[in-house]
Amino acid sequence: MAANKRIKIFYKLRFIISTSILVFFAIFPILWIILTSFKQKKDLMGDIPRFIFSPTIKYWKGVLFATDFIKYYKNSLIIAISVTIIVIIIAIMAGYSLVRGSYRFRDNIAFFILSQRMMPAVAVVLPIYIFAAQLRALDRLETLIFINVAFNLPLAVWMIRGFIEGLSESIEEAALIDGCSRFGAFLRVGLPQTLPGLLSTALLVFIYTFNEFFFALILSGTRARPVTVAMQLFLPTGVRGTLFGEAAVAALLIMCPSLILAVFMQKYLVSGISLGALKE
Repeated sequence: MAANKRIKIFYKLRFIISTSILVFFAIFPILWIILTSFKQKKDLMGDIPRFIFSPTIKYWKGVLFATDFIKYYKNSLIIAISVTIIVIIIAIMAGYSLVRGSYRFRDNIAFFILSQRMMPAVAVVLPIYIFAAQLRALDRLETLIFINVAFNLPLAVWMIRGFIEGLSESIEEAALIDGCSRFGAFLRVGLPQTLPGLLSTALLVFIYTFNEFFFALILSGTRARPVTVAMQLFLPTGVRGTLFGEAAVAALLIMCPSLILAVFMQKYLVSGISLGALKE
């Protein structure tokens, strides 16, 4: 008994130590960015990393009030929220059609939709740029929204299709017998059951869109510039050098929306889609 107890304690300590090491390596970069955003320049440029220093908020003031970073931050939020809403609405309709539709080659159509996500962005950026230039649509939020919808929609359709496939048709059929239309049955019965899947898909779409850089760099100027491109404001220019403090502040602000959404939506990010529904 004593030997078994010592073995259990050993495995428990090993688990705690290994988990603590993994957590440390996971959060250390974020912790270092937070410290960098409050360090003075002499502490940033020192030869020895310092964890104890006199904090300053001048970098936060500079980013929030002395630059147009908030304007670009608002652009990113507008683009990401708009893309997420549009993509989820279209993906729900497409996913439901691919699951409940009675036409042939549904699986082939679904795979074809997903295959569009495999296309490298660099392969289409030139024709998209020329097309947008001819329409005078460069440096517009609408253009970035449209491009992000096109590139995020295939993955969202494929994911939501999988969630809808996990639904039981019995409850929808019962709703149809009670007088609901096909759309009404899905809206009142099927859609609430897919809520965890919809929210997890929406979170991924939001993160991908908010962090998108390539098309934003090519298609935006100063008016529709998102924060991913605005990070260039803190890159080295001439004799100024890299603004490490300001860049750290900008990085923290960019991480905030995704982290906040993940925290508030974590209870939905589970695999229980049916939520107690009847299974066939």
